[in-house]
Amino acid sequence: MESAHPLLGANMVLYLSQKDVKHVLDMKTTIEVVESGFKEIGLGLVEMPARIYLHFEKYNGVLITMPAYLETLDAAGVKIVTVHPDNPAKHGLPSVVARIILNDPKNGQPLAIMDGTYITMLRTGAAGACGIKYLSRKDSEIAAIIGLGVQGQAQLMGLLQVRDIKEVRAFDIIPEARKAYVKNMSKVTDIPVKPTESVEEAVKDADIIVTCTPSKTPVLKGQMIKEGTHVSAIGTDTRDKRELDTSVLVKTARKGKIVVDSVSQALIVGDFANPIQEGTLKKEDIYAELGEIVTGKKKGRTSDSEITLFKATGLAMEDIVTAHIAYELAKKKGIGKEI
Repeated sequence: MESAHPLLGANMVLYLSQKDVKHVLDMKTTIEVVESGFKEIGLGLVEMPARIYLHFEKYNGVLITMPAYLETLDAAGVKIVTVHPDNPAKHGLPSVVARIILNDPKNGQPLAIMDGTYITMLRTGAAGACGIKYLSRKDSEIAAIIGLGVQGQAQLMGLLQVRDIKEVRAFDIIPEARKAYVKNMSKVTDIPVKPTESVEEAVKDADIIVTCTPSKTPVLKGQMIKEGTHVSAIGTDTRDKRELDTSVLVKTARKGKIVVDSVSQALIVGDFANPIQEGTLKKEDIYAELGEIVTGKKKGRTSDSEITLFKATGLAMEDIVTAHIAYELAKKKGIGKEI
């Protein structure tokens, strides 16, 4: 390799492909680091500016930049992610495509460039698992997964790490997706995964309900939820998406706790923005951010009868802590390519 320009210095950057990232990361490890990241947020040790969006309206797509710096871990970087829901059908590509750049806070030099698509899948599943760990009943046995794409798989993978589930019910509006999900998840767990014909059938008597759809109209309603249920709302990340009917939020605020990963981000997504605009929900109805519960500043579930809800919008912190551990493990194992 030719020597670097003398003014720049010889800076080697580790490149990790998706294959490399898959080789060093698993769900258990990701949950551990994401949980530690939520603790850092709760302690006020994370700098995380608001996301920046570029909207490609004629292509039904968006580009998002997500930077974060974790002071204690001394990890910093940015994820650049595009979300194009039409990609699978039109281009044979994933709907989410991402890259993460890690930088050394001491001197600003880039340390690594890596695939962020798999990390996005893992860390979102891990965030959902953290919410389930702190908010669902420990004796939860029946889980319902609504929306059976990549994230439907990741959420179940995370859930199984923190709760001893006995049965999983799965629903997607696409029948083929139900069949594929049962087939794929049977390779991951021996727990029965049963496809259902409707949301109502899936969530009936469920202890944990996970919604991970790109729906623009509510798929879950308050009357579907029994006392003691925990809801993980994962799918909506923009103003025009909405998985939860207003009745879900109103019922939860009255009979339990609404928890979010970030209040500022939650307020602008459809699940919360619409009810607030309607006047049926107030910002004060949000009980806590998950970081406050992980640190013990606020209590999580305090009774078996509470209804709890965790709304995940996706945090840059999750990407950077996961990318950081992937970088450290890759260096230790000699994986990746220096460029």
